[in-house]
Parts: sequence; C-alpha cells; structure tokens
Amino acid sequence: MRYYRISEVSRITGVPAETIRYWEKKGLIKPDRKYGDRRFYTYATIKKIIQIIESRSKLKVKSYKTIKEELKEILEVIKDVNRKIVQ
Repeated sequence: MRYYRISEVSRITGVPAETIRYWEKKGLIKPDRKYGDRRFYTYATIKKIIQIIESRSKLKVKSYKTIKEELKEILEVIKDVNRKIVQ
C-alpha cells in the first residue's frame, strides 16, 4: 500500500494542506499516523477528499440555482405590482 504525504495529497487534489488538516479535525477524513506521528494518506483517503470536493461543488450549484429561482419569483412579484399601479 502506498502512502502519500499531506503535500502530495494537496498537489493531487488541489485542496490546501490547511483545509485537509481542518477536515481531519472535523472527522471527515482520517490519515494514518506513522514515523513520529506524521500524517500519511492512502489512495482511499484521496478518493474521499475528491468526494468531498464534488459534494461541495454540487451544493454550491444547487444553492446558486435556488437563489436564482427565488430572485426570479421576486422579480415577477415586482412586475405584477408595477402593472397594478399603472392600471
């Protein structure tokens, strides 16, 4: 089994090392501890990080769509009010 250092995982995934440490602190990922309690990550952990990234991006897109839909509804209400005022 190959182990990766945090700098390698950061380079592979594009996630800053600080974020990886934060996710570890929050219990989202769990590195192996070896050689003087240093963090080492497996391929399975890298896959987990990629899943987290994908989940976050899906959430952002969903949130953006929701906000966009709400703004459209607000705009329609404003248009209706303006039409009633003009009549």
